[in-house]
Amino acid sequence: MEHPAKLMGQLKTGHDQADLLAAIPQEAGPRLTTFRGGAVHCVRPPHSEVLRPTSHLVSVTLAPTRNMEAGYGSGRLQKFDALVGMIEINPANLESTWHSPDATNYVHIALPPQTLLELVEQEFGSGSIDLQPIPFGIVDQKALHLAQMLTAELAERKAANELYVDSLITLFGIHLLRTYAGSGRAPGRVEDGLPAHKARRVRDFLQENFSRKVSVADVAALCELSPGHFIQAFTSTFGQSPHQYLLQLRVAEAERLLLNGNLPIAEVAYLCGFSSQSHLTSTMRRYKGTTPALIRASR
Repeated sequence: MEHPAKLMGQLKTGHDQADLLAAIPQEAGPRLTTFRGGAVHCVRPPHSEVLRPTSHLVSVTLAPTRNMEAGYGSGRLQKFDALVGMIEINPANLESTWHSPDATNYVHIALPPQTLLELVEQEFGSGSIDLQPIPFGIVDQKALHLAQMLTAELAERKAANELYVDSLITLFGIHLLRTYAGSGRAPGRVEDGLPAHKARRVRDFLQENFSRKVSVADVAALCELSPGHFIQAFTSTFGQSPHQYLLQLRVAEAERLLLNGNLPIAEVAYLCGFSSQSHLTSTMRRYKGTTPALIRASR
C-alpha cells in the first residue's frame, strides 16, 4: 500500500485542476479541488449568471427555491421550482443561463471530461460518454445524499479531508455515469439499476404522464422488466420508489399552478393527478411541510 503522503502528492499532481471551479465566484462558498474533480457548497443571494464550464458541472439543490429560470445555449429560459434533491447537469463547454429571484443553497460538483472517461474505463471496460442536460425538476435522492456528505465535509474547510472528498466525488461520478450518461454499457443486472438509456426513457415518460393514472406495469413494460424487477431497478437508480417519484412530480406541478394561477385548489388537485383536494393536501403536507392554501396565500 502506498504511503499516504505519496498518495496525497498524486492527488495534487493529477489532472490540472487550476481552473476547475473558476466559473463559480469565490464568494459563493467553501470549495475543494481533488484528483478527480472539485466541489463547492454555494449559499447565494438572489442572482443571475451565465456559465460555460470547462468541466461537466452538476448541481444538487439543498434547500427549495421557487420561480427559478434557466436554459441552455440559445434556448428559451424555462421557469421551475427547485425542490430539495433536484439535480441538474451542465455538460462541459455548454453555456447555461440562470436566474434566481430568491436565495439559493446547493452543491456544485465539477468533473473534468477526462475523469469521466477514466471512470467509464474502470466501470464498463470501455465506451464513450454522452452526457446531456436533463429536464429541470428531477429529484435524485442518491445525488442528494452524496451532496449532503460533501457539504458536511466542506464545512470543515480548514481541515477538510481531501482523500474523503475525492472519494465522494468519485462515487458521484460513477452514479452520474450509471444513471444519466450513455456510455455504451451492456444492460446490467437488476441490482445494478436501470441502464442509462432506460432511465432516461422512464424519466421522460413520467414527466409527460404524471397527471394521469400510471401503473407500475405500464412503466415496467418500457424497460422490458417484470413489475417486481422494475421496482427494484428503479429504486436502485433513483433512490426512491416509482410511487414516491411520481408523487413528487405531481406536488411540484401543483405548487407551480397554485403560485402562478387562480384555479380552485380542487381543480389543481385533479389536473395534477390527485384523487381529491384532501389527497393533495395530505401529500403536500408530507413532502413540503405545508398546505395548498398556505402556498396560495404566500404569493
